[in-house]
Amino acid sequence: MVEVLYSESDLKKVVTELAAAIAVDFKGKSVLLLGLLKGCQPFLADLCRELSCHQIDLAVDYLQVSSYVGTASSGKVAIKQIAADDSFCQQRNVIVVDDIFDTGLTLKEVVSWVLENGAAQVKSCVLLSKSGCNRTEMTPDYCGLEIPAAFVVGYGLDYNEKYRELPYIKILTENE
Repeated sequence: MVEVLYSESDLKKVVTELAAAIAVDFKGKSVLLLGLLKGCQPFLADLCRELSCHQIDLAVDYLQVSSYVGTASSGKVAIKQIAADDSFCQQRNVIVVDDIFDTGLTLKEVVSWVLENGAAQVKSCVLLSKSGCNRTEMTPDYCGLEIPAAFVVGYGLDYNEKYRELPYIKILTENE
């Protein structure tokens, strides 16, 4: 039996709510959604579609970021810029989009990096926040759902590149 934490309909509802909150804060502004690969892809795509309903002027770009080894954070964040132009975030309103807020180290590093690269404003948006794991003073500006301190997969989140395709989020069991 699969322990589904959040179903497809739960995820759709929370993405709709996050888009509505972002739309209020960025009404009449241009926004760069900066997705952290690879886990953010389904969430970012759904968020873009919802934001388009609010007529927000959007651009999308990505950073490749890694900090996990297996099911645990390594404590070290590696950022690889994918954008062809070094000035991709200069003087822009940037929302860093990630799948999960765990230790907070990745999001803190990326937000600092984006500010150092000239963004006018940086906010963060995460689908999930893992309870009791934050090792920073940072909290995401927009947060969808709180989860227990367990390893989850689905809707972009993976374990060794498996389970990203699941349309729901579940706790990974030892048997898998």
